[in-house]
Amino acid sequence: MKLVRNRDALESLPLKLIIIAVVASLSVVPAAEALENMKTREFLRRAELQLEKIGTTAHIVSVEGPGSARLIDLDFSSKSRLSFGSLTIGDAKSGANMSAMVLELKNGARLVRFLDDPPIWLNGPRDSALVVDAPVFRLRLSLVIINSTSCVVAEAQPWIS
Repeated sequence: MKLVRNRDALESLPLKLIIIAVVASLSVVPAAEALENMKTREFLRRAELQLEKIGTTAHIVSVEGPGSARLIDLDFSSKSRLSFGSLTIGDAKSGANMSAMVLELKNGARLVRFLDDPPIWLNGPRDSALVVDAPVFRLRLSLVIINSTSCVVAEAQPWIS
């Protein structure tokens, strides 16, 4: 096999490099968007799992009876544009959200989970909703009796690893 000499090869090299650079730059934007979407989906999946963990732990505490308590370490931090705003747990007795957990995101969206099968009254330490503004914290859930009604009291503590 004989190599063919092409005198125009050196002259066409800059054009080939420009074409490669343009094609590569066109693929960067879709790749960056795909990465951002993946980070957002991962954050939402973790957030839903942690809300489920709070609900499951509240059910366990309510079944164990008065005086039982559990600690949960929660991390709602995010590396995407979609991020943690606040978490509201429970409400005063007969309040609209007395069995709800509301995760509010910084873009205004909300993830809401109700503990209604069986219904569990969630409350903060001051007979109202617990509102947590830090994305990483330790949650203490304990069962108390208030006016002959069982209530799972949620208290947030700083998370020190």
